[in-house]
This record gives sequence, structure tokens and C-alpha cells, in this order.
Amino acid sequence: MKIMNNLIYWHNYNKEQKKNILSRPIFLIDKKIKNNVTDILDQVKNKGDDALKKYNFLFDKIKVNNLKINEKKIYNSKIYIDKKIKNAIKNAYNNIYKFHKYQILKNKIIEIIPGVFCKQIYRPISKIGFYIPGGTSSLFSTVLMLGIPAKLALCPNIILCSPPPISNEILFSAYLCNIKNIFQVGGAHAIAAMAFGTESINRVDKIFGPGNVFVTEAKRQVSNQNKIYKNISIDMPAGPSELMILADKSANYNFIVADLLSQAEHGIDSQVFLITIEEEVAKLVRNKLFKQLEKLPKKHIAQRSLNKSYIIITKNIEECIKIINKYAPEHLIIQCRNYEKILPKIINAGSIFLGNWTPESVGDYASGTNHVLPTYGYASTYSCLGISDFQKRMSVQRLTKQGLLNISNTVEIMAKKENLLGHSNSVTIRKKYINENYLNKEKNKKINTINKIIKKNIINLIPYKSARLLYKGDNTNNNLIALNANESPIISYFSLNKKIFNKYPEPQSQELIILYSKYVNLNIQNILVTRGADEGIDLIMRTFCNQKKDKILFCPPTYDMYRVTAQILDIKYITINSNKNWELNLDKIKKNLNNVKIIYICNPNNPTGNYINQNNIIELLKLTKNTAIIVIDEAYIEFCIDQTLTYFINKYHNLIILRTLSKAFALAGLRCGFILTNKYIVNTLLKVIAPYPLSGPSIDIAIQALSTKNLIIMKDNVKTIINNKKWLIKNLNNCRCVKHVFNSSTNFILVKFHNSDFIFKKLNKKKIIVRNQNYQKNLNNCLRITIGTIFECKKLFFELQQLS
Repeated sequence: MKIMNNLIYWHNYNKEQKKNILSRPIFLIDKKIKNNVTDILDQVKNKGDDALKKYNFLFDKIKVNNLKINEKKIYNSKIYIDKKIKNAIKNAYNNIYKFHKYQILKNKIIEIIPGVFCKQIYRPISKIGFYIPGGTSSLFSTVLMLGIPAKLALCPNIILCSPPPISNEILFSAYLCNIKNIFQVGGAHAIAAMAFGTESINRVDKIFGPGNVFVTEAKRQVSNQNKIYKNISIDMPAGPSELMILADKSANYNFIVADLLSQAEHGIDSQVFLITIEEEVAKLVRNKLFKQLEKLPKKHIAQRSLNKSYIIITKNIEECIKIINKYAPEHLIIQCRNYEKILPKIINAGSIFLGNWTPESVGDYASGTNHVLPTYGYASTYSCLGISDFQKRMSVQRLTKQGLLNISNTVEIMAKKENLLGHSNSVTIRKKYINENYLNKEKNKKINTINKIIKKNIINLIPYKSARLLYKGDNTNNNLIALNANESPIISYFSLNKKIFNKYPEPQSQELIILYSKYVNLNIQNILVTRGADEGIDLIMRTFCNQKKDKILFCPPTYDMYRVTAQILDIKYITINSNKNWELNLDKIKKNLNNVKIIYICNPNNPTGNYINQNNIIELLKLTKNTAIIVIDEAYIEFCIDQTLTYFINKYHNLIILRTLSKAFALAGLRCGFILTNKYIVNTLLKVIAPYPLSGPSIDIAIQALSTKNLIIMKDNVKTIINNKKWLIKNLNNCRCVKHVFNSSTNFILVKFHNSDFIFKKLNKKKIIVRNQNYQKNLNNCLRITIGTIFECKKLFFELQQLS
């Protein structure tokens, strides 16, 4: 035998010789066999069941009256099978089912362009036929390999044919796969019966399964003559079984010998190869092969197969891989230490087995993969059998009216260029109809369509009305006196120290936090930098509130962003109106704390300007210490710094204070804020806050603002604003149009007029903007006026006097 006596040193052979070594054993079906098969097909086609019974007796020496196996016999087959065999079949079934189940593809819709939807759907082949070899080689394992993927593909009509007598192992395997139409018919006549039907056997659309030379020829003829046999297809072109083994020095030569022989015993036309770079491994395999061969019952078959098989020695693994990909083996075993690096380079193989512990026989029976594989080099274009072989793919597309409009131009241009005007017209006529009948209606529907997508709480949201948006005139007008946003009238002049912006800023600037900690006399661990105080309001809600059950509470009239943020986040809120003196209605708050997670208190309050009684806040902190967070918004605290609650942070774990540089520091455009609270809450909020709340330039200027020199300037500016406020209040009390000026601890005042709407409009005409609070409960006829420069205060007073 060549494989025993000759080693092929690959580099010693020329191109033509190498081609001959890798050529398959001649698998020619002579003219006589072809003609015989053609006669059998014709006989079955014309005489049906009579021909089948005749050929059963002629080829299998069995007279069969009833071609179909009784269902009761199928069911009872398990009684006549050895328990070990039965359990083995069940175990194999489970493994094969599990592997193939993951091949089921889900339908997925893809929107190619807006309004053009495409998908691929899968439908089972309606009628399929299985051929299972019987006799001395009853391949019941093939029943599982065919029946399980067909079952998973939901094929409704399955026929199984096998030569009589059909073994109980085949019947039991079919029973597990729910195959009920089983016929005692073998050979080419079985293929003929399934190809065009008889009285007992219905015609199928596709035939699966291996067989001898007659079966293979019959499958070839029915698939190649579709005009005669009405579009019958087969699983794949069949040939003799084959195996290649790629081995390095880590391989076990006894394993290699066993694997080579396991395939050589399939048939005299089978072919096996060992490909290696290790001469020692090659010689050990050659020397030990005969010893194992002698033990095989089918050694005479295997020996004839080995005469057409080779051991090939190459200089490197890359050459081995080239040989494998050129040969495209049905089975490939890679017994190499680094098989994971080799695997990606294998492009042609039916089924691959990795490592020393993966014999090809496990794939034949029970690992889960399918043993119906392309042979004779067809692995370069065909795949192993799977669920997709039992299905058809169909493409589906759906266009909306807008989708057709979006794609119409492309189709029209291409169709006209190919001179297929009918194609073009089928699009054009629809496009014209859409434009005439639907386009205007579609425009009107857009808002309603978008509203279906938008969250309902956002549709119904009354947004926060920023000061600038409320004024309809030109906000950039140099003559404009803007007293509606509580900004500082004093300009702070800074220039950037850092002017490179290609890197992200520090998420929580330590330099800024250290400076602010000194300013507020708190540990740096108690401070979180935010994008203005507004981010703090939002961040606390997102961290502490559950949309389904939790609530926040605030006390109008107050800063409206508490409400707006809650509505945006879809969090319920409770409002407890302040008392007439703008103090907290503590008694009513106590009665409404159920499910309240956060209480927002603006102190000093906006828009009323008063500070809140500290004793009431402390009582609320104690009352809610285990149930709620008390947020004190100290945006205006620099104007009454003695009212700050920062020294309570380490005493009450449920206290959070919001601060900003927008007001007293005159840095509203910077959008720099701070959260002051205990260390644990700071660390929790850090999980939720945006990665970079402040820009690099904002951090740069904020650090400058907190320097000793600029803190002195800030405090002087606060004194100036307070003095301007005193002047304005004193003079407003002498205006006849003013009904009352409320006390204020902030940089603004709340003023009640006899007719605020009239005053508001008249001031607007004079380019003096104030904030109208008339919409808020208990603030009828009230305007909120930011304290400006002394010139702006005098200008306001002058205009009000003219209206008196």
C-alpha cells in the first residue's frame, strides 16, 4: 500500500505530480449503470408501486406487499432496541437538536432609506424526501442528521425511504423526529418514487441523503433533468467519503492512525491523507497503521481505500494549509498545538475537528454538527447540511408613500437609461398620484405623527420661560435696560490663562473645588461642581427619584425650574403654597410627605426675595431625616450671607445646598454652580453627573473669580447692589402707581402695582425689561425687578413717575 510504503515529500514533486496526488479516486459511473438507472426511473414513473415491489424483490430479495410502515410499528420500535443503543440515540438527538436550533434565523426588517423597508423571510420546503441506506450499513444516525433540521425548519411533509427490512434503530430515530411516512423502498427506485410519486409515495420537492452508486446516479439524473422531473432538487453532489489530518509534533500518532482508518472503512473509494511537517510523526503513522488495520472487521475495504491515500510531508504549515484548501476535504482534523491560529486560514472544508481529543467519528454521530457534508472537492462551494437547506429565502419589501418619493428618482433614471419605460412609468404614475392627493395631508399629519413619538409629559410641558425669551424686542440693543434676569449689573473683566482647547477639561477641577471649599469653609469632599445650579436641580431628581412612585415637593411662589425639571423627568410633584408672609406652611407640608423624596426650598426665595425662617427648615430636616432630601437653593445667599445653612451640612445627612457664581459673582454667562452636601451624596451624584459639566474656559475664569483679590471685589459689588436696592425701594414707595414693595434679601425686588400689565407694557416700550409675575398664584399685579446700576435704577424710577 502506498500509504504504508511511501512517504510523499512534497517539495520533491512537480506541479503536475502534486495535482495527481491530490486527485480523487476515479468516481466514474459507467454507461451501463447510467442506462440502468434511467430505465429504473422510467419504470417507476410509468408503473408506480408495481415497479417498486419488483425492484425490492430483485435487489433486496424481499417481497414487500405494504410499502408503507405502519405507524404502530414505528411507535413500538423502541421496545426492540437495546437500552444502551436507545439512550445513545436520544443523547445524540439532544446534541444535534441543540446545535441546529441556533441556526434558526429571525426575520429582521431593515429600513434602507426612510420609508423603504426590506426584509428576508424564510419558509420551509413543503415536501421533502429522505433516503437512508439500510442493510448491513443501517445508517440510523443519518435519520437524525436529516430529520432534526427538517423538524426545526418546520417542513410539513416528510417522506423517508430505506431498503427493506428497515431496522428498528432507523424507525426509532424517525419516531424521535416525528417522521410518520416511512417506506420500505431502497436504491435508485426509491429516488424515482420520491422524484415523481407513485400510488403510495407522494412526490417531493427536494431529496436528501447518501447512498450507493445507483442512488447517487439517480439523484444526479433527477436533479439535472428538471424539465422531465419537474424541478426536483437534491441536498448536494455526493462522492466517496474523505479525510485529511493536519498534524504537528504534538499529535498522537495512534490517534491519527485510528482516525485515518475510521474513514477508510467507509468504502473502497474513500480517500484519507495525513499532512505534516514532522517526518517522525509520518513514519510512526506509516509503521503503526497495519497493526490497527488488522483489527477492523472491514479491513479489506479499508485496505483498498488506503491504496489511493497518502502521507504528505511539507517544509512548513503554510504549505500544509495550501494543500488543504486546494483539496477541500469533506472532513479535516487539525491535530496541532496552535490549531486556533490555523483555523482562520482554512477556507475549504466540510467539517473541521480541532485538537487531539476531537475524532471525526464524534461529528458523524453525536457532537451536534451535521455529518451530511460536501465531498469530492465540493466543499469549496457547498456547505455542511443545516436548517437553511430545508428552507427557501424570500425577499420582502414595503414602501410608504414618502419612501416611494425618496427612491423614485433613482429608479426612474436607471429604468430610462435601460430603455424600460414601463418600469419608469410604474413609479412615475404613483409619484404623481401621491403629489396630487396626499402631500398636503401628509404635511398636516406630521405634527400628529411626531407627537405620537414624543413623551406625553413633554407634549404637555409648560417650559421654563427664560428672561431673554420673554422679551420680544432686540436683546442686543445697547440702550436696553434688562432688569428681568437677576443678573449682576456690574461687569467682571477676566481673560483666559489657558487658551488651548483640544483636550477635555478636568471632570471635577480640584483647583476650583479647593478654592471654593475655602470660600464656603467646607471640606473639598463636600463639594461637587455643576453646570449652574439648574444642573444640580436636575441631577438630584435623577439620582433620588423613581418615576413610578416618588414625588418632589416645593412651595410656590418659587423658582419654576423645580416644576419644569420634574415634568421633563416625568416625576410627580406636590405644591404647598407659602403662607401670606411667604414663609413655609409647615403644618400642611407635614401632612403631605407620603412618598416625597425631595423638598426644594429657595432661600432667599425667588421671586419674593425673602429668606426662610431657619427654625422651620431645621424642623423639616429633622422630620424627614430618614425619608427625604431637603435641597436649599442658595443662589442669592451672598446678599444675606448670615442666612446660609452650610454649617448644617455635617449635622444633617439629608441636607443639600445649591450655589452659583451667576448672581453675586456677576458670572451668569459662565454657568458655574456647586452642590454642597455630605461626602456620600457627593460620591453618589458623581455616578450620575455628565462627564464634563464645565468647559475649560469656565473653569479657568471661575478659579480666577475665587482668588482673594476678586472675592474682595465681589463683596464690594454686593454692597453696591444692596445700596442701589435701598435707594430704589425708598423712591418707589413714593410712586403713585406702586401699591407695595416687598422686603428683599436678594439682588431683586418684588413690587405690587395697581395695574402690572399696563406698567409692564409701558416699560417695554421704553426698553426697560422687568419680569411679569402676574401668572403666579398670590402674585397678581406683581413685577419682579432686578437691581441695576444706579443709573438704571434712576431711569426706571423716572419712567414710573411719568406713569403715575
